[in-house]
Amino acid sequence: MKTLNDYRNLSNDDKNAVIALGNFDGLHRGHQVVISKAMEIANNHDLKMGIGLFRPHPIRYFKPDITPFRLMSPKVRAEIMMNLNVSRLYEIPFDEYLRDMNDAEFVKSVLHEGLGVRHVVVGEDYKFGKNRCGNVESMKQNCALYNIDVTVMDTLGLHKIYGKYGSTNIRDAIKTGDVFHAAHMLSRPWIVDGIVKVGRQLGRTINFPTANLEFGDLIRPKLGVYCVEAKLSGSKSWLPSIANSGKRPTVGGDSTLLEVHIFNFNGDIYHQDLQVRFRSFIRPEKKFASLDDLKEQIQKDCIGAKSLFNIT
Repeated sequence: MKTLNDYRNLSNDDKNAVIALGNFDGLHRGHQVVISKAMEIANNHDLKMGIGLFRPHPIRYFKPDITPFRLMSPKVRAEIMMNLNVSRLYEIPFDEYLRDMNDAEFVKSVLHEGLGVRHVVVGEDYKFGKNRCGNVESMKQNCALYNIDVTVMDTLGLHKIYGKYGSTNIRDAIKTGDVFHAAHMLSRPWIVDGIVKVGRQLGRTINFPTANLEFGDLIRPKLGVYCVEAKLSGSKSWLPSIANSGKRPTVGGDSTLLEVHIFNFNGDIYHQDLQVRFRSFIRPEKKFASLDDLKEQIQKDCIGAKSLFNIT
C-alpha cells in the first residue's frame, strides 16, 4: 500500500482515483462497506482506488488533551487496509488552513485541485468543512461542478436495538468490557499493540511473568482481566494468553498498563513488538489484601481462561 502524506503536489499517477472518505478509525463493518463500494467502482472503470482520511484526527486537533480514544494504531490500520486490498492511503493534513475551509472550498482545493479525484464514496452521515457545515448533499452539489461523481452508502447495523456499526459504538463497548460485541462490530477482535516494556517484574515473584504494553493513544478498556491472544512480530501464531488492563492497585501501581501472561511460554520478549487481541472479559480489577490473595485469584483466572482455549 502506498501512503501519500499530503493532497498537494501529487503526481498524475496518484490522481484520478476513486476515494473512500472518512476517519476510518477501527475499519469496522460499516467502513468496509464504503471501502468495498469504492473498490467495486474503481474496478468497473479501470481506476485506482484509495482511502482519504485526516491526519491528525480532527478531534485530536481541536482537543489535543482529550482522553485517548483511538481504536487502532497506525501500524494495525495499515495491516488491515492491505488485507482489504487498499492500494493507496491519502493522509490529508488537518491544520489551520484546512480547518477554515468551508464545504465548497474543501471540494475545490482538496478533492479537485489537490487529489484530482474521479469518484468519492462516503457514508450517509459524513460531515466536512468548517464547523462541519458540509454533508452528503452539499458534497454532491459541489462535486458536480468538477465532474466528480459521489456515491453515498447507507448506515450499516446489526439491528435497530443494537444500533449502527460505528466507531463510537465500538468505543462504548470496549469501555464497558464488552469486547465480544466490539469484535462483532469490527469484524475481528480488537487489538492493542506496542513494544514490550521492562516493568517492575513483580509477576516473576509469584510465578506469573507478564509482558507489559502501554496503551498510548488507544482507548482504555474497562479495567480488569481478559482472555486474550498474543502474537509476536514476525510470527503468524496467536498464542493463548490472559491479560490485566489496569493500574495494579495491590502493588501500588498508578498508570494504566496492559499486562499479558502467555500460557506455556518462557521466551524473553522485552523490546519486541507484540499484538494482543481481546477475546472475552473475565472480571473487573480489584485490590487484594496481599500478594498471596492476588496469586490465588490469578490462578483461578488462568483456569477459566485456559478452559476457553481448551488448554489442560
